[in-house]
Amino acid sequence: RVPAAVGDFLILDAVRESDGFAVAVDDDLIEAAQEECAKKEGILLCPEGAATLAAYKQELASGRIEKDERAVLFNCATGLKYPMPEAGQRIDLNQPIDYGAMAS
Repeated sequence: RVPAAVGDFLILDAVRESDGFAVAVDDDLIEAAQEECAKKEGILLCPEGAATLAAYKQELASGRIEKDERAVLFNCATGLKYPMPEAGQRIDLNQPIDYGAMAS
């Protein structure tokens, strides 16, 4: 929820003119999408950007979006202005780094 959306009417116009749609997604799906994108792509999405990824995945699963359709997802800010998630693994600076193990 945005307290005072400045361009909400522009977004709604674009959705209507493109025969698009808008959906809501749960916070837990947003957090999961943010974490997945960070791990797989190395991109720290803002929650708003992660919401677009979560919605895209949700609508792919429901069949509303087909796998061969084109979609544009916007990450309109940076995740750096939000608290960082805790690191899952710690690096021992006295040991060689196993980069392969970090990816799993």
